[in-house]
Amino acid sequence: MKNQLENIAQDLEKVEEILSNLLTGSYLESNINDMCLRVVKAGGKRIRPKLAILAYHALNKKEFYKRALNFAAATELLHTATLVHDDVIDKADCRRGKETLNNTDGNHAAVLAGDYLFTKCFMCLHDVDKPQLYKDVSNTLSALVSGEINQLENQGKIDISIEDYLETIYCKTGALFELTTSGVAILTDSTNEEVTALKEYGKQLGIAFQVADDILDYTSDKDKLGKPVGEDLFDGRITLPLIYALEDPCIDHALLKDAIEHNKLDIVLDCIKKSNAIEKAYEFAINAATKAKDSLKCLKQSEYVQMLCDLADHAVKRDN
Repeated sequence: MKNQLENIAQDLEKVEEILSNLLTGSYLESNINDMCLRVVKAGGKRIRPKLAILAYHALNKKEFYKRALNFAAATELLHTATLVHDDVIDKADCRRGKETLNNTDGNHAAVLAGDYLFTKCFMCLHDVDKPQLYKDVSNTLSALVSGEINQLENQGKIDISIEDYLETIYCKTGALFELTTSGVAILTDSTNEEVTALKEYGKQLGIAFQVADDILDYTSDKDKLGKPVGEDLFDGRITLPLIYALEDPCIDHALLKDAIEHNKLDIVLDCIKKSNAIEKAYEFAINAATKAKDSLKCLKQSEYVQMLCDLADHAVKRDN
């Protein structure tokens, strides 16, 4: 396992070089490059590039190494672009413990920076002759936009269903995870079975990751999260912990609904603590992680496949 971990670390360093090289060099674009570099270097987990690299090694397609690294960088650029736009929509002033671009440079500049990151994402894929991959990238972008629109339409709606919630988190998180893992299989000429397996893995991992993220919004603290606790509540987002708390017969529903509508975080936290909402949400996330791991059974077992399984477990157990 030590050798595999060293390989992944070295590969991620090369991805960092690709990201830096894409956002340096042009004098005419120096201002926008500096802005984008600040966001890219702001301390993200790089989970999407890591996923892409792990999937590449799990498939054992060594001849596609450079292509896999470029794709890994593309997924991080795509993710970062959506975060920049999300911060504008949410009027966020902090992410990952750092000031957002919309807070330091204004909304107009931040939107343009996000657009610029999208163009750099496609530059990473310019030499890939895979129509299916480009179709999947386009579908993922559509899903990301749909997720934001659904979230805006559901903002403040207390009666949101679990099905509505799942559709939103798939669009927000699952779709890009799905692209990250299955995209590597497509660009390495893998079998349809392998593409399907990694697609399901990415989808279920994304669900597990987002549910865990929504749990942390009510159970962690600002120092660990890099953002205020209860941010979902203040932004009018009804996530799985609140959905389950609202279903719990032991909770005063009228009190909880009033607290949600008036952003009374202390009362909401108390209701969640008294309910079984966190336990049920964790169970939901664990089930998604299990489905992710089960989807990999068709792949030849290796240390890298095990690392993908471990990543699914970690997605649920993490504390930030």
